[in-house]
Amino acid sequence: MSDSFLTASREIAWNVPVWFIYGMYFSFMIAVGIFFKGIYSKYQFVTHKKDFKELYRGHFNWKNIFQVLFFQGKVSRVKSVGLFHGAIYYGFIILVIATTLVMIHMDFKIEIFKGVVYIVISFLADMAGVFILLAIVFAFYRRYVKKPDYLKSTRPNQELLMYGFLILVVKTGFGLEGIRILGTDMPKDEMYWSPIGYFCAYIFQMFNLEMGLWKLIHQVVWIVHMLLTMGFIASLGYSKFIHVIMAYINSFFTLDRQGAVLEPMNFDNENAETFGLSKYNETTMKNRLDLLSCVECGRCTQNCPANLAGKKLDPKLIITKLRDAALKLKQAGVDDCDIWGELPLYEFNELDACTTCGACMEECPVHIEHVKLIMELKRYKVLTLAEVHPDAANTINNIKVNSNPWGIGLSDRFNWALGLNIPVADPDVEVEYLYYVGCAGSYDTDAQKVTKIFCELLKKADVSFAVLGENEKCCGDIVRRIGDEYSFYEMALSNIETFKGYKFKKIVVTCPHGLHTIGKEYKKIDKEFNFEVIHHTELLSDLIKLGKLTPNNPINEEITFHDPCYLGRHHHGYEPVRDILTSIPGLKLKEMQRSKDKSLCCGMGGGNMWYELPEGEDLCKNRMQDIASVKVERVSTACFYCWTNFNSKKGDADGTKELPIEDVSIILAKSVF
Repeated sequence: MSDSFLTASREIAWNVPVWFIYGMYFSFMIAVGIFFKGIYSKYQFVTHKKDFKELYRGHFNWKNIFQVLFFQGKVSRVKSVGLFHGAIYYGFIILVIATTLVMIHMDFKIEIFKGVVYIVISFLADMAGVFILLAIVFAFYRRYVKKPDYLKSTRPNQELLMYGFLILVVKTGFGLEGIRILGTDMPKDEMYWSPIGYFCAYIFQMFNLEMGLWKLIHQVVWIVHMLLTMGFIASLGYSKFIHVIMAYINSFFTLDRQGAVLEPMNFDNENAETFGLSKYNETTMKNRLDLLSCVECGRCTQNCPANLAGKKLDPKLIITKLRDAALKLKQAGVDDCDIWGELPLYEFNELDACTTCGACMEECPVHIEHVKLIMELKRYKVLTLAEVHPDAANTINNIKVNSNPWGIGLSDRFNWALGLNIPVADPDVEVEYLYYVGCAGSYDTDAQKVTKIFCELLKKADVSFAVLGENEKCCGDIVRRIGDEYSFYEMALSNIETFKGYKFKKIVVTCPHGLHTIGKEYKKIDKEFNFEVIHHTELLSDLIKLGKLTPNNPINEEITFHDPCYLGRHHHGYEPVRDILTSIPGLKLKEMQRSKDKSLCCGMGGGNMWYELPEGEDLCKNRMQDIASVKVERVSTACFYCWTNFNSKKGDADGTKELPIEDVSIILAKSVF
């Protein structure tokens, strides 16, 4: 290594009087004070009339913190955005490191900013500045030239302020570096490890100004750069810059795949005047962290199936409307924000359009849980305002009377099994699996095919199982997603008692919505309900791996698989299905562009199967176009909602009118039997 590399350094605080340094640290203390004042106001916003213990939900998400801190978390799911956001994010980390090393060298007399450290950091800082400027140009182009609807900001002035701060901080930094190099006779080595500063010095040299004037300009620019930096620090607590902090905090308190797991309501409070979310003070602390974390990137809106179909729902506005209204009133000294006052923040159709698919939460880079907030608003709409779509009200009544959404007699629930010798659960006999068939699997003629085939596959694999038969009732998913929490609560308690009356190791379901409701939400109502609940695709995949089911008959077709929202995003059940399909001889699996965690909802969740909203198009149309684009011979799914919807919408996209659509278990059975 050459001597120049070992001895490379520069004069620290060149042309900066000592009283400038004192002024800088005084300004820094003021900036930090302003910053903490802003942070404290946000702390009050989050903790108002709340107990901090509320944020602890079993554990903290250290994995999220790690991913956000080092890899930008979900920002990189859109590669172009991840690239340019990374340029700003990592660029400023490098600049902070460089500034910190200079401070240590200058104030603590530890000569660290020299040699290889100086060369590397100096070069990286120059490159960081360039990439930050390029990234800002890209961001400006997206927001103000391209202007997609999902990027429309509720605080456009803050956007411009943010970009202006970043540009001026970097440009004044380059200016200071260039004048310093010019004032120290432009050492040639600086060309290699301070290329941008050297280029600036070269340009400045052309002006032929006296060095005394350059030094005066340097001091003025130094003051401007310092004040801009302090302004940036101070603004962190008040502007959109706060997302730099909130992203870490909110991700830390967000549990994986729990965003659609609803908390039970307290119906024992005799003093309760309303049920559901009607005022800001009724929000949870996690709701409030979500409100403050939103950076208005529009990822949620961009991927919302309802919004893509022209419905009134805009997940970003669900967050920002409540946030902006609450902050405005808090600043005015008003203690609370009435969501449903004379000018309600939300429309009923806006909330009813949500399918609870979770695409918004999957894409959100700061881990906002939109679905929980929407569902709390729907609960108030239904339970307190008694505002229910007429068709949804009819469905709820059918379920309450006959325990199924069609209103077919409860006594007919087990008719699907006539003549099939299906084992019925006996309280005195233990089985390995209790098969919860569900409403569709019991009553819908198409869904019954899956129920029967699955039972045949279990028999073929010699699996010990039983069904509840006439003792089975609706799990309550539909009434809960529509917003009738009270009816769901009664149904859940009844079902929990039924399950406790039998001996089994696991519950298996063929409906992803039952998987979610029974598997994740019943235990919120009864902590003693600790049964493991699995989807039939997981069990079938395991049986194939164990050699208990062997797909022998070839199926020489190209097939695509639609990932149901509640099996995929809410339960991460992506691989068992693919393991099943790829185990079948001759079958070729072709993935849609929007597959796995990017899968587009069919449109039936959240109660939407049971009512239609007038705005926009059918949500299924976009998904049928996705299916048409892969040009396959058959479509597979693993959800009755999806299967029913796709079969009813065949022909909405070219080449899909005669396309077979089947549950994965039916396709497997063709290869096994």
